[in-house]
Amino acid sequence: MNNISQLLKDRVSLRRYEKKAIREEDMEVILNAALSSPTACNQMHYSILRIEDEERKKQIAQLCNQQKFIATAPVVLVFLADQHKWNRYNHLKGVPEYAKAEGIGFHQPDLADLLLAFEDTMIAAHSAVIAAESLGIGSCYIGSTLVNNEELSRLFDLPAYVVPLMVLPMGYYPEHFKRVQTPRFEKRFVVFKETYHNLSDEELEEMFQSREERYFHPIETERAKNFAQSFYKKKTGHPFMTRTTESLEKILAGWHEKWQQLK
Repeated sequence: MNNISQLLKDRVSLRRYEKKAIREEDMEVILNAALSSPTACNQMHYSILRIEDEERKKQIAQLCNQQKFIATAPVVLVFLADQHKWNRYNHLKGVPEYAKAEGIGFHQPDLADLLLAFEDTMIAAHSAVIAAESLGIGSCYIGSTLVNNEELSRLFDLPAYVVPLMVLPMGYYPEHFKRVQTPRFEKRFVVFKETYHNLSDEELEEMFQSREERYFHPIETERAKNFAQSFYKKKTGHPFMTRTTESLEKILAGWHEKWQQLK
């Protein structure tokens, strides 16, 4: 196994950080890795906020589902899905008028543009994560930004067509930190050849058997009879997911609103 493969295999989500600032040369490596990421048509539909202010980190932690450890990270990178800059540039350079003259029509950023921005942003974030890992700097993906999109947008003074998609607290691994790997599903249940393999009931039982054994502990006062029921109540069916869906629907609706004058 080469060094990169081993690094990917060994990475864990880090929620406890060495109490020291990240060296500027290390931050440059991390940010340059993000900026070198694959991107749709070289458009780079993202922006990155580098947050080091203690009070702002606390506010982010509060708005990201009260995850207090975020505020303890030396640096928090916020990855923004950003269609604002390209849309401004199009208006600046007369693209709406040009498109009308060409008979091809002009539209504000729509759902396809939002998807491209989300993809670009996540790819860049992961490049930053892996570059950081190579330097002994751990991180943890925080995906609960969408549930408080409006509050975070105000905190960061975000214009139209910019969405705070991913928060990445980062810091050096503590000395003598013991990495504990979380088991994944077996490859045979995830990687298929040529066409999709629809798992049988027996295969599904096998796929989730380790999760059942590891995470499901029946409690007399609970109605859950298996891991699926327990996990659904804890995560998939939790009100937090409903609030996230509602927030995302607002983002999608805003993506269709009439363009307003930029700040």
